[in-house]
Amino acid sequence: MHSSAATTLAGPHTMESESIKLSPQTLIQAGDDEKSQRTITVNPAHMGKAFKVMNELRSKQLLCDVMIVAEDVEIEAHRVVLAACSPYFCAMFTGDMSESKAKKIEIKDVDGQTLSKLIDYIYTAEIEVTEENVQVLLPAASLLQLMDVRQNCCDFLQSQLHPTNCLGIRAFADVHTCTDLLQQANAYAEQHFPEVMLGEEFLSLSLDQVCSLISSDKLTVSSEEKVFEAVISWINYEKETRLEHMAKLMEHVRLPLLPRDYLVQLQCCPAGDGPGCAFTPSDRRGPRRGSVRTYASLT
Repeated sequence: MHSSAATTLAGPHTMESESIKLSPQTLIQAGDDEKSQRTITVNPAHMGKAFKVMNELRSKQLLCDVMIVAEDVEIEAHRVVLAACSPYFCAMFTGDMSESKAKKIEIKDVDGQTLSKLIDYIYTAEIEVTEENVQVLLPAASLLQLMDVRQNCCDFLQSQLHPTNCLGIRAFADVHTCTDLLQQANAYAEQHFPEVMLGEEFLSLSLDQVCSLISSDKLTVSSEEKVFEAVISWINYEKETRLEHMAKLMEHVRLPLLPRDYLVQLQCCPAGDGPGCAFTPSDRRGPRRGSVRTYASLT
């Protein structure tokens, strides 16, 4: 046993002439093979468990290092958690602003209940969007740059589109720069125009908004009569102040597409007489070049 052990230990020196030398390239290849055989284990539940524990710590006010305040609501939280999930808080805590070291920070333009829901979301990834809270939740999520919540609000509003609310949703989307929702709401209004024109939202539109809507080539109506009737309804809603806009509105009605007997039956401006009433049955303006309105059989 002793001689054998000695032989083994001395092998590299006594058998130098018989040893095989590995080139640097061979060693690199062996190293690459070893790396390729390594297994990296990813635990998909790890992050969820970690955030669950952090939320439990928050509920017990343990290790919290900042208090977020809105109105009369005070919320204990951890800076690192808020910064990890919200670019707004990340900039606040890592920048040169006084809030980076403040223990108590007030968030303006957000009500306390909404702020509480959003901080709960940061810790739990859960939030409920409803008809009652979506109009305050979306701008608050935009402020805190919680883009997933903002998108959830847009998706919810898109699912709620109806002839009675699509113009209101369109205006809301425009104010908050929700581009996709704005386009969806506008397309919905065009596709359901015969129902939309009957609602309070249409009658409350500004002159420019009405002109923009009725001039669309994507307006879906059973006939051009619907567009004409929409104009008259809008004018009659506030006749004294809107009658003067008749001429401008009629520029967007495809008069040659109205049946002649319909024009003859009108005989004169149905909204009344006045300097703004420029429509007569003899008007023979043709449709604008390239303009093709969608006429559908609506049931």
